This record gives sequence, structure tokens and C-alpha cells, in this order.
Amino acid sequence: VNNHLKTNKYVNFNTMKMVILSLFVFITYLSLSQVKKRDQGVYKGLIPGYAINTGQDLIQVDSCTLQIRLEKNQIMIKIDDKVYEGTYQVHQKIKRTYVLHAETPYSDIKEEIILVGKDKSMSRKGLFPQPEAKLKKLKKKEVLW
Repeated sequence: VNNHLKTNKYVNFNTMKMVILSLFVFITYLSLSQVKKRDQGVYKGLIPGYAINTGQDLIQVDSCTLQIRLEKNQIMIKIDDKVYEGTYQVHQKIKRTYVLHAETPYSDIKEEIILVGKDKSMSRKGLFPQPEAKLKKLKKKEVLW
């Protein structure tokens, strides 16, 4: 009977260790998966003009404004007057530098966005053939959207 009680105590101790370890991993994951509130907001920049080679013609695409609104649970991408809403995940985080993967319903491709909170800047990797766009965080009084 005593052996049974000892085993039961060890099982409870091991279970408790697993619960604490799981909780620690979960909390670490949550802290990793969120962009700090001070780094959220509206970023504005320009997608530079570029050319598309169709094989027969070279089509010039004019530059356009790009705004990205980053909130706790969603991302909004505004290209000129078109707005796309979606979600994002923090793929990597080092201090206040984040690599985000954004998904929107208009595309199956995840967009990669690098946010440098310390510099209040962001860069959006262009979807081929678009070039990379550099954005700067707007102050609250500058946000019209």
C-alpha cells in the first residue's frame, strides 16, 4: 500500500511539473506572438514605380502610396484607395524588431513585413515584380485613415 502512495505522489509531482512547463511555454508563446502596443499604428510609404515584362511588352506601373495599419489582431493594407483587411502572425521577434507574415483574402501569398519599432519604420517585401516599400510610422495627428 505504501508503494502505491509513493508512486501516486510522484505522478502528481510530475503532472504538476508538466502543467507548469506547459504554462511557461504558453506564456512565452503569447509574448512572442504579439506586437507591442507602442509599435502598432499606421505606417505610410511609397511603392516605387516598376516595369512588368509580359514577354512581348514592357508595361510601366506608376508608384503608389502604401499605408499599413497594424492593430492587435488585424492588419489593414491600403494601396492608393483600395483597402485590404487581414491577419498577421509574428514569425520572428528580436527585441522590438518583428518579422510579420500577413494574410489577406485577396491573395494566397503571405506578405512579409519587417517592423523596426525602435526606428518607427517598416518595410514590405514586394510581391514580384513589385519592389520593396519603405514606410514610416505616422503620428496620431497625421493619421487620416
